[in-house]
Amino acid sequence: MSQVILAVDPGRRKFGYAVLEKDENERRVSVLRKGVAPAEEVEQVVREICTGFSVAAVVVGDKTGSREMLARVGAALHGQATVVQRIDEAYSTMEGRRRYLLEHRRGWRRLLPLGLQVPPEPYDDYVAVVLGERFFAQMSPLVQGWRRHKGVEDGNE
Repeated sequence: MSQVILAVDPGRRKFGYAVLEKDENERRVSVLRKGVAPAEEVEQVVREICTGFSVAAVVVGDKTGSREMLARVGAALHGQATVVQRIDEAYSTMEGRRRYLLEHRRGWRRLLPLGLQVPPEPYDDYVAVVLGERFFAQMSPLVQGWRRHKGVEDGNE
């Protein structure tokens, strides 16, 4: 059994998005798709992703541009039974930046400390991955509590 979500790192000019899947059996989160797009294209991107994947929830960061992004995501999901939820964005940009720099650490960049490096391109998609992972981490205790309440064993639904 797996759960697929769309995580969005909102912004005024651009936004990062990531489609994540959590496999309950292996307890592993994998990134199915990620990217950065102009803020004007949010409805198109959300519709395209929800058409290609069976998205159970959309998670939107709660800082810059989140109100407008929530409204636009809600409009794009009109008529679908997908949950839209805000999530705390505290320090997610720093974590996304660190992940980007670690993944792109080649050549002379390996010698320079991460704190002195500046990413050459937007890394909002890495931030969206962090937000999605936070969502899954928050949901874990809820799912475990539900399973105990219903008497469901792990992996035997």
